[in-house]
Amino acid sequence: MTDPDGIEIASDGSIRLGAAARQRLARREGRWALVVDLPGLLLLRGEGSARVQMAGEILSRMSVMEVINIIATSGWRGELYVVGGEEIRTLVFDQGALKGARSTAADDRLGELLYRAGAITRQQLEELAEESGSKRFGELAVERGLVDAQQLFQYLTRQTEEIFFGSLLVADGYYIFLVQGDEEPGGTTVHLSVQGLLMEGVQRIDEMALFRDKIPSSDLCPVRNSDAPPPKKLDEAAASVLDLCDGERSIEEISRISGLGEFATTKAVYHLLSQKQVTLHAPSRFDPAKVKQLVGLFNEVLQDIFLAVATYGGMAQTRATLDAWIQGSGYAPYFGEGVDELGTIDPDHVARALAGVDSDHPLEALHQALHELAAFALFSATTVLPRDQELVLARDVNARLKAIRL
Repeated sequence: MTDPDGIEIASDGSIRLGAAARQRLARREGRWALVVDLPGLLLLRGEGSARVQMAGEILSRMSVMEVINIIATSGWRGELYVVGGEEIRTLVFDQGALKGARSTAADDRLGELLYRAGAITRQQLEELAEESGSKRFGELAVERGLVDAQQLFQYLTRQTEEIFFGSLLVADGYYIFLVQGDEEPGGTTVHLSVQGLLMEGVQRIDEMALFRDKIPSSDLCPVRNSDAPPPKKLDEAAASVLDLCDGERSIEEISRISGLGEFATTKAVYHLLSQKQVTLHAPSRFDPAKVKQLVGLFNEVLQDIFLAVATYGGMAQTRATLDAWIQGSGYAPYFGEGVDELGTIDPDHVARALAGVDSDHPLEALHQALHELAAFALFSATTVLPRDQELVLARDVNARLKAIRL
């Protein structure tokens, strides 16, 4: 079986499974009945499973929208599974209302939504994700005082809406609607008008297609035009976005700071562009703060090397050797004339030097150069240290260099 997801049926009815297919089916252990065997289609149904009201293949962007419209106008109660690639979105319906939603897509997670909304930082997101186990992410966010209970419910409602809108964008995959019994679905329960969401979803799709003609990416940075005419009738969202257009913040960053979300922020930037209030620029690939932070980490390693050789009176020799290497390597314009008495380089000098370099990946280049500098400093120390101290220092330095990542 060459296809890992493949299932091969022989003429005698025996079955061969690909490795991935076997793993997937192992999660569905139990007794199954073959209820449909049509050309190109097999359907299995497990004992006691929910009834299938509707299922099919998503052939275009309109497929999911049409299916949801049928569910809403018919007043059906159940769960619609929308499968696109590896992502599965589940929408819970009851008599024309959306009652809840779940998703396996990473961008649909509550933590990511809170981050995009500006409610938490990326560091707080990672910390809460590590702690979440027996408790839900939202509960931890409330306990830490990052949001209150009312705000959490509002964000959970927005999460449900975003999963719904994400389902409408699936243009290739499968859907299946399972009839739900009298039991209530798990998770947070909301009550949103499906017809209202469909209208907003269609508007979003149409408007975003229009916006993308002028704004191809949320990584672009809008900057306010100093010679722009006075703005005309800006709504509150556009006015708040205009105040944040400094040429450094991307549209994605502005959406987090303002709390408007990507769609509303993109819409505001589009109107500002139409009024010639802003101009879009590619994001700056140079961040002085990150440069100084990276240099600082390597300086700590260089200091430890110099302290080790100082014990054996070799600091002057090591410093002279390292200065000569910097001059000969061609890194002097970036590192300066040499290291100081502690073996470190000036992070401010490095930041100023890199600011004038035209490079798509300045941090990656600096990371490599600093690794070379630290490696040569360690090599220089070997001529001064006893063998046992050399081995101890090498183990420590190599472990710390390995831990320095971009």
